[in-house]
Amino acid sequence: MMYREFGKTGVNLSALGFGGMRFEDQDDREGCARLVRSAYEAGVNYFDTAPGYGKSEELFGLAFKEMLPRRAEQPFYVSTKTMKSDPGEARRDLEQSLERMGLDYIDFYHLWCICDLEDYGHRKARGVLKEFERMKSEGLIRHIVVSTHLPGDKVGDLLDDYPFEGVLLGYSAMNFHYREDGLDAACRNRQGVAVMNPLGGGIIPQHPQLFDFLRTREDETVVQAALRFLLNDERINVLLVGFANREEVQEAIEAVEGFRPIPSERIDEMRQSLSASFNELCTTCRYCDHCPEGIPVPELMEAYNHYLLNHDPHALDFRLKYHWQIDNVEEVLARCTECGQCEDSCTQSLPIIARLKEIGKLRNR
Repeated sequence: MMYREFGKTGVNLSALGFGGMRFEDQDDREGCARLVRSAYEAGVNYFDTAPGYGKSEELFGLAFKEMLPRRAEQPFYVSTKTMKSDPGEARRDLEQSLERMGLDYIDFYHLWCICDLEDYGHRKARGVLKEFERMKSEGLIRHIVVSTHLPGDKVGDLLDDYPFEGVLLGYSAMNFHYREDGLDAACRNRQGVAVMNPLGGGIIPQHPQLFDFLRTREDETVVQAALRFLLNDERINVLLVGFANREEVQEAIEAVEGFRPIPSERIDEMRQSLSASFNELCTTCRYCDHCPEGIPVPELMEAYNHYLLNHDPHALDFRLKYHWQIDNVEEVLARCTECGQCEDSCTQSLPIIARLKEIGKLRNR
């Protein structure tokens, strides 16, 4: 396993992190715990979760129960988060996370899901970061970090405002251009960088033929090539992959263990192709999934990805009907009032309303 120092914390984290959002079956408690432990046995030492990931914290806690006796000889580090703007509620979130996972402290505690600087300013003004500092002084938190979906230039403003020790942001071969400035800002401030959705929210493994040009070796899969494309960037400390099953864990571990530096000219070629082709795909983060009219926006945007990738309206129809079971598309689209709530919450600033209209037009061809 490859390890990299996380910013200037002095902590060496595995380049591959275990994201606890995508367990295949959260009701299979022991199976999920085994998956976590198998990654730990393979050298993964960074485990990320959140209160909003279903039963994830409890499942990690089940795994940690067996891992804790070995922690001194084989360290591991835990990351979780709070979205609360009230200091007391943020403390309660932390206490509940500690209880669920059976831990005395959290290594990396995130100010979670900063989607605009106004929201960040509101939370800061309410005293949440001061509460983080108090909890750190009490030994309940080791490192104060932030999770954000801001565009790259705004990420820089965020990281320049407060001495966060690290940042978690969405970054992949698909949308690297969107947050490039954010990585530069973190590097400038010597803040650690963990990237979520390094496989584009599943889009890259779902369309291997379209991303085949990322491969630099005959013996690697497209998934491994996409991860190695990011591993080649020394500004990135951790690739946080949401694992569903043992096969996914093994494929990612092999990607890291078999990594060899990619020549800069080859990286430049890949970045040019990617920047021109894939920066407008939805990464299905689902932050738009709160439409007041009940429109399933993430599902519609994911299906629209298939149109963009295949340039075929039938691919869109097929995805909507057979994958998402949305038969009454026209009725669903007619409910849109263009309130803009989905676009305000979009982590990529995509033109969702225009795309909803285009979906209607494509279906009426």
